[in-house]
Amino acid sequence: MKRLLLIFCFLLLWLEAGAQESSFKASWTLRRHTPLMEQDLLSSGTVLLQKPSYIRWETLSPVQSVMEMDGESRDKRFRMPTEKDFRITPLEEGKEELVPLRRDLKQLFCKITVTYYPATRLPKTVLLEETDQSWTMIEFKDIVSQ
Repeated sequence: MKRLLLIFCFLLLWLEAGAQESSFKASWTLRRHTPLMEQDLLSSGTVLLQKPSYIRWETLSPVQSVMEMDGESRDKRFRMPTEKDFRITPLEEGKEELVPLRRDLKQLFCKITVTYYPATRLPKTVLLEETDQSWTMIEFKDIVSQ
């Protein structure tokens, strides 16, 4: 649950910080790798983000579910990350690495690598690498923005 909350917060932060659009809708595929399992876990669905703080994450496969979050429903035990909570390193055009600086974030993951469309800064992929050599890769397709 904390991993999904972190992904939500990151996507909202990314949209707020750089994207010119006020909303982002896309289909996604997620691959979750952990050394404890023989096969990666796969899921897919849709996401809708709207500035300043609304997200709707719908999983269509393997099990249908919907999670929504807005500025009023954030987990109060988890402080929303800001740009100041990361060391951001451009790797090449359309690709950046974010390393957490905050202790609570460092306990959850080592880094986030984002590829994005340079003209709009809308994300193509988000790779979340965790401290136990697990990782989560999200790929976005069929992106519609406003």
